[in-house]
Amino acid sequence: MSTILSVQNLSVQYKNQSCCSVNSLSFDLEKGETLCLHGNSGCGKSTVVWTIMGRIRSMGGTATGSIMYEGLDLVTCSEKQWKDIRWKKLALVPQSSMNSFNPVYTIGKTLDEMYRIHLPNLSKQEKKERKLQLMSMVHLEERVLNCYPHELSGGMRQRAAIAVAIMLSPELLILDEATTGLDVIVEADILKTLMEIREREHTSILFISHDHRIAEAFCDRQVNL
Repeated sequence: MSTILSVQNLSVQYKNQSCCSVNSLSFDLEKGETLCLHGNSGCGKSTVVWTIMGRIRSMGGTATGSIMYEGLDLVTCSEKQWKDIRWKKLALVPQSSMNSFNPVYTIGKTLDEMYRIHLPNLSKQEKKERKLQLMSMVHLEERVLNCYPHELSGGMRQRAAIAVAIMLSPELLILDEATTGLDVIVEADILKTLMEIREREHTSILFISHDHRIAEAFCDRQVNL
């Protein structure tokens, strides 16, 4: 296997903080691998996620070290460079599925907006076919496309959030506590769905969790923070 993401000596500090939220973190993620970044609440897991996704500066943080992806250092990438990376190659399922959606958009409208921004030349029929395929991949009924986020259960919202994240077929999917707060049955179903997506799409996954049980069952390796 070859390395898809290499984090080396990553440190992150927020304004008005005397110490780093993340200090000298290093790890490699291989293509096709599922790696768990494991640690207790407050250890900096989400800070690592937002740094990898190029959002840490807008949140008042400063990062040093390197995050290498396809020859680019994501720590120093410009926003112009990020437009070709974010969602298309690296995608995120956030900790709260509600954070994936505009509350005044249906799930279908959310997907339409993503296609409008990233794949503007798709025909109406192609969009419809892709949306139906996404619903099938995450085991949601077609009717969910016409639902607003607040009309869905937590598990259904999380599946819809996964659909948003995989809609552009990213090489790397980052899951930030994606099953936290869900009951164990729904959690198991979502993990099964993610395994299916990983096998079908050959997706590399960075799984953020505080739960050793999930990490051992779902991931190939663990890195402790």
